[in-house]
Amino acid sequence: MKPSKLLLSLAVLAVAFLTGCTRIGPGHAGIVVNSAGSDKGVSQQTASTGWFWYNPFTESVIEYQTAQRLEKWTKDTNEGKPINEEVSFTNKDSMVINADVGIAFSLDPGSVPKFYVKFLAKDEDDLDTKFTNGYLKNQVRNCLNELAGQYDIKQIMGDNAEFLKRTHACIQDDVKQWGVNVDQFGLIGAPRPPEQIVTAINGKVSAEQDAQRKVIELQQFTADANKTVVQAEGQAKAQVALANGEAEANRIRNASITDNILKLRALENQRALIDKLQPGVLPSTLVTGGGNNVPGLLFQVPAGK
Repeated sequence: MKPSKLLLSLAVLAVAFLTGCTRIGPGHAGIVVNSAGSDKGVSQQTASTGWFWYNPFTESVIEYQTAQRLEKWTKDTNEGKPINEEVSFTNKDSMVINADVGIAFSLDPGSVPKFYVKFLAKDEDDLDTKFTNGYLKNQVRNCLNELAGQYDIKQIMGDNAEFLKRTHACIQDDVKQWGVNVDQFGLIGAPRPPEQIVTAINGKVSAEQDAQRKVIELQQFTADANKTVVQAEGQAKAQVALANGEAEANRIRNASITDNILKLRALENQRALIDKLQPGVLPSTLVTGGGNNVPGLLFQVPAGK
């Protein structure tokens, strides 16, 4: 081998020996920490996705996940970690409330050097211990305590959108200085106040529901009673109208009866009685006179009848 080629090969081997290489995966960012020389310390240069070259003798690369991650702190050992990690806080009535909490956050790639200087997490496991389940969880607990002290139990267990929104903003205001974005925050399931409070709340809800049921029943009873009254009034008015009509009919009948009509009806009655007599026989109720005529009748009976 010629001397020039030998020197070139030795140079390549030296560069390879003196140079380190690492690959930054998608959704991650890295920083270079220099431990020697005048430039020792944390480089402000961020290693983005792809291959990254560095000096393995004086430098090290710290890689963090920048994509969104989700953390849960729950009582249920089947959700989250297999230990009780529920968060406790106190409301305005000095009532201790336990809750399961979920939070989603991401790291700004450009803020990775600043984040490292603050927490000095050397890898993902160290970051999980120092930041996620250390600093971040404490800040969540602090914000919950700070804001829950302004709300009663109904506002925390019921319509708690305002309470959770303010808590989310409180957490974000603190961690944004380290390049952390809190994408989501909320309670998993219902908060858990002391058992006697739950019993009292359930009793109150039951009483309110019972009162509401009675109000509905009273409204229905009143509606039925009003319906009966209306029906009775309608029947009474109908009977009055019927009686008035009958009275008016009688008045008209009475007004139409004259002496001539009365005589005609009497005549019709006597004629009907005579038609029933046997020839030559007069009823004893009639008064007879001489001759061919029968006194007492309103008409003359022809001779020979």
